[in-house]
Amino acid sequence: MPYAAQVPVVRTLHVFGAIFLLGGVSAHALLRPMAARAAGAAQQALYQFAWRVELAMVYTGSALVLITGVLLWIGHFKPFTGWLLLGFLLYAAAAGLDGAFLAPNLRRARTVAGEGSQPVAAAAMTIQLVAWLLLVVVVFLMVAQPF
Repeated sequence: MPYAAQVPVVRTLHVFGAIFLLGGVSAHALLRPMAARAAGAAQQALYQFAWRVELAMVYTGSALVLITGVLLWIGHFKPFTGWLLLGFLLYAAAAGLDGAFLAPNLRRARTVAGEGSQPVAAAAMTIQLVAWLLLVVVVFLMVAQPF
């Protein structure tokens, strides 16, 4: 099957990946404050659920978006298209925030009681919202293709 015939399938997988990724990050933005306010076993259960969301939605969606995005970029667009470069850089920044701070922090929180200190929890929430906002901007760039 020629590549042009496969583009709708790759595009569909790309959109599903974006839905999973943004949905997972949105779920984290909602779960993190709930877990911080919960007590004992409920807090531990919320952190366990947030970790499962991380594995099932954020990691899967991120891999789908990255792989299919690169395939679409190579096959369809000039290498230095402005909105694609900016979108990729913002995606990389959001993935870096998740991989460098949010995921390790969440992994620790699910094994011990809570996220630790109040400043760490506040920083995690701020970074979570920044990552979510970056992904929303990436979705806008991919849909609107403004420049």
